[in-house]
Amino acid sequence: MATTQDVTLDRTRASTGARPSITPGILIVMAGTVFADGAFLTAAYRGASPVSDERLSYPWSGATAVTTSVVWGTAQLLLTLGLVAFARSDALAGRAGRRGAWVAVAGSALYVVAHAVSIPFHDVDLSDGGAMVALTLFGVGTLLTAVGMVVAGLDVRRAAVWQRWHRVVPLSLGVWMIVMMPLQFTPLLVVAVGVYAALAIAFGVAMVEEATSG
Repeated sequence: MATTQDVTLDRTRASTGARPSITPGILIVMAGTVFADGAFLTAAYRGASPVSDERLSYPWSGATAVTTSVVWGTAQLLLTLGLVAFARSDALAGRAGRRGAWVAVAGSALYVVAHAVSIPFHDVDLSDGGAMVALTLFGVGTLLTAVGMVVAGLDVRRAAVWQRWHRVVPLSLGVWMIVMMPLQFTPLLVVAVGVYAALAIAFGVAMVEEATSG
């Protein structure tokens, strides 16, 4: 159990006395917007795609699949950078919450790696070894990010540094990612990603507003 001294030490380490930058929040909003756009485009194209749903890149193929992986991987990198700033912020009061946030950073970084791995294997079947590696990275990345955000989100609520609806967004994002896990290999994946994107945008907005408040 963390003591009052532990909490005080953590807050001292996290706070530099300077106003937080709005840049990390903006990066997360940008990432969430790309995720939302990707979810809508994918949903619209699924019915017309000639690509088999047994392909890793479904519903995309060829250069479009590669471009999609690059764009989504870049967006995930932006999200990861934003999560690094969150993990270092004074929104987190305890060691458990800060560790949870760093676990989320690690999970998000695995997503970046998964997108990179998927590029050379974009047109292979899901049973291919390369595809299985990419899917495993996506799965582990989702799990780590989800668990990390839940732990960090609970700490944000207890710390009460963030105000209003901002306090519940990190926890909501983590909980939804847990809900997403069984949906990753179903037709509901696009809807799940859309909700995830909306929550990511809300998380970024919360970071921006907290950085400019006071």
